[in-house]
Amino acid sequence: MSNKLSTVNIFNQSVKELERSMNAPEYNSWVRPLEFDLKENNFNIYAPNEFIENFFREKYLPKLMNLLENSIGRNRFILNLAVQQTTNHISSYDRTGLNDNYIFESFVEGKSNQIALAAAKQVADQASGSKYNPLFLYGGVGLGKTHLLNSIGYEMSKNKKVMFISAERFMYQFVKSIKSNDMVKFKEYFRNTDVLLIDDIQFMNGKEAMQEEFFHTFNALLDKESQIIVSADRPPNKLSRIQERIKS
Repeated sequence: MSNKLSTVNIFNQSVKELERSMNAPEYNSWVRPLEFDLKENNFNIYAPNEFIENFFREKYLPKLMNLLENSIGRNRFILNLAVQQTTNHISSYDRTGLNDNYIFESFVEGKSNQIALAAAKQVADQASGSKYNPLFLYGGVGLGKTHLLNSIGYEMSKNKKVMFISAERFMYQFVKSIKSNDMVKFKEYFRNTDVLLIDDIQFMNGKEAMQEEFFHTFNALLDKESQIIVSADRPPNKLSRIQERIKS
C-alpha cells in the first residue's frame, strides 16, 4: 500500500470499482441496499434481507473479493456478509431497489409525459384513493419510465413495504429458485410486499413459465390489495408473445 491509503479507504474504492462494472438498475437493486461496518482489516457487509444477501453472495461477492485481494493482498483482511439483524442503521420499511435520486422533484415534465406523471403522482398519493391498480406506463428508451416507477416507490416507501425490480432480475430469481428447488421462498418473497414495481415487462416475451408465475404473483398481490406498477417500451397490444390474460 505505497499510496498509504487505509484498508477502509481501499474497501470503499473497491466498492466504487464494483459499481462501475454494473449498470444503474443492478447497483440500485443489489448494492445500494447494503450496510457496511468497516474497521481496519475487518469488513462486515449487511443485507436488508436474505434475498439480497444470497444474490450478492453469488453474483458480486467474488468480484469484490478479487478487487480487495489485488489491492490489500490475499489473507490480509476479513470479509463477512450477513443479513442485518437490527434496524439501527436501516429503515423499518423495505425499500429494495430504489434510488434516492429518482424522485418526482427531479423529474422533467413535458407535454409527452404529463398524463403519465399525473397518474404516477395519484398512485403515490395514498390519500387520494387512486383506482389505478395496476398502473401501466410505457414509452421509448430514455423517456423517464424508470424514473417515474422509482418516484412512486420512493413516495410509497415512507409507510409501505416496496419492491422495485426489473423483469430480467425477476426471471433470474425465478430460474434460480427452480434450480435450487426453492420456489416456496420465491413465492413468499415476491408476494409479501405492499407495492411491487416491475420495469421493462417486455423482457418476459416468450418466457411462458415465467409469465405463469408472474400471473399468479400478480393476482395474489391484487387479492391482498397491494399496488402494482409495471413499465414497458410499448403498449400492451404490441407486446408479442405475452399471454392474453396478462395483457388484459
